[in-house]
Amino acid sequence: MPLEPPPADQLDAFLQAHNLGAAVPAALFARGEELHRRLAADPPPSPAWGRFLVAMGELAAERLDDPTAASRFFLGALQGADHHGDYQAAVTAGYNQGVLQERRGGHALALAAYRAAAREGFRLGVVAANTLRAAAAAVRLHFAEHGELADAALAKQAWFGWLYLRLNDPGQIDDALRDILGLQMCALLLPEDDPGTLAEHWRRWPPHRLLTPEGWWEDGAPVCLEELFATAAEAADRHLVDEGAEPGAPYRMLQAASRRGRQV
Repeated sequence: MPLEPPPADQLDAFLQAHNLGAAVPAALFARGEELHRRLAADPPPSPAWGRFLVAMGELAAERLDDPTAASRFFLGALQGADHHGDYQAAVTAGYNQGVLQERRGGHALALAAYRAAAREGFRLGVVAANTLRAAAAAVRLHFAEHGELADAALAKQAWFGWLYLRLNDPGQIDDALRDILGLQMCALLLPEDDPGTLAEHWRRWPPHRLLTPEGWWEDGAPVCLEELFATAAEAADRHLVDEGAEPGAPYRMLQAASRRGRQV
């Protein structure tokens, strides 16, 4: 009788089939449920397990319209992060759980999921698109419900992450994420009267550093401030066009001055 492949090989085979999108969703999900039944009692301490749970949740939510099953797998990936070790998968699961709950009208549950995903992502240095999406969604949802900013730290961390990714991995920032972060920056951070006070305003707003894969990034570091000015210019040009010609121009001037000062 042939030996069963190791769990790692079974998970890899499932993830390959999921990523290729060639399998029939219902058949792939049934295969995944069987694999989950066999492994869930003693899941492998492997990032592949976290990615498997996220993939199962996505299949259930997006292809099979089964939000109950999707929620079960997303929560498993989020709550089991310390075991499987794929923190980016955990953040993605938390964000997906928030999207799922928001679509169902469960705004309180969605807000809790967004906050959990963003806070854990930033705590663990997962500076990735879904961490920023979760933070921006938490800010948006609470503001829409209550008309006030309750997640100030998450707002700044999301902008912090935007600056970092803009410099180090700009491909992660798609148009939708750029829009929501830019809108929130214009509404909550950019000065109403004097653009020259942006750096002062930025540095007064905690937290004052962001954990990244390379270590801590300080909000007063010259390279961080240059990216802040460049991003502010981009956001202003995109969202403040009704306030006059070239609304981003003052921030581009600040960026140029900051660059000259750093090169002296």
